[in-house]
Amino acid sequence: MMRLLITGSTGYLGSKVVSLLRGKGGCELFGIDVKEPADARLNYKRFIQASVTDENAMKDIFESAKPEAALHLAFVVNALHDVKKEEDVALRGTEIFLKNCEKHNVGKVVLMSSVAAYGAHPDNDLPLTESSTIRGNSSYSYSYLKAAADGLAQNFLENHPSCAFVILRPCLFIGPNTDNCFFEIFKFPILPQIEDSEGVRDVPFQFIHEDDMALCVVACLEKDVRGVFNVAADGVVKFSETARIVGKRRVALPAWLLYPAASLLWLFRLIGSPPGQLDFMRYPWIMDNSKMKRELFTPRYTTLEAFKEYARAHFKTFKA
Repeated sequence: MMRLLITGSTGYLGSKVVSLLRGKGGCELFGIDVKEPADARLNYKRFIQASVTDENAMKDIFESAKPEAALHLAFVVNALHDVKKEEDVALRGTEIFLKNCEKHNVGKVVLMSSVAAYGAHPDNDLPLTESSTIRGNSSYSYSYLKAAADGLAQNFLENHPSCAFVILRPCLFIGPNTDNCFFEIFKFPILPQIEDSEGVRDVPFQFIHEDDMALCVVACLEKDVRGVFNVAADGVVKFSETARIVGKRRVALPAWLLYPAASLLWLFRLIGSPPGQLDFMRYPWIMDNSKMKRELFTPRYTTLEAFKEYARAHFKTFKA
């Protein structure tokens, strides 16, 4: 019976992973998250309601679990107007997690990074590979904090060769249960599209279905793998196609107008998406997923199929 510790265990992804693991059996689960699960007695050997930034709580759950494996899924996804709190969870939380993994000599560790760690830049590698430079966008807290946490994870990977340490860099995971500020734009009656000196931007996106993402995490525990893995479904879908699928019209707006407008709307809390997120609608950030498919996991849904599952559940205007 494997003893497994999961941070962020009641979140969007964590709850799906826990459900999968309970269905498979063979694990004693120990969880920690700021939100209490509906029935901790059913799913967990022990659960602590606390933040990963709480050193005493993290010490307690690690000492209780004495884990053979640990998953670090805790992170602030939807942007806050409190960057210090985001930094605390992203960096201090990761440092505390890794320190405890080292102290307890955890044999298998999986840490959730993101494609956002690469950043969205006009000179990105196309496609981005696992060896592409990590350089998150300084104007977007989620991106630069994922890059910084990824750096901590890479140091651990390098300095602990006997640990089966896995860093996952997924694209946006999506499905019927998606509630992510990145997708807030699709709720607008008309979708803004960035126009600059290169013309009207129509960037390609990659997605992975939420169920595939959970299966990928579980595969990390079941397979003898180590290292960094890009995680994305096959294929891409352009912004113009996503607009058609959700049944929305597009309007091209100049970058010089759109960025300041988004800043004001964010400042006055009229939107949940920070202005730095616009770079991810302007520049491509497509990953090579061949290592994932070769060594780890093959998604069941394509990018297009995953987006359609999201759109079908969220939009009455959905068009297949």
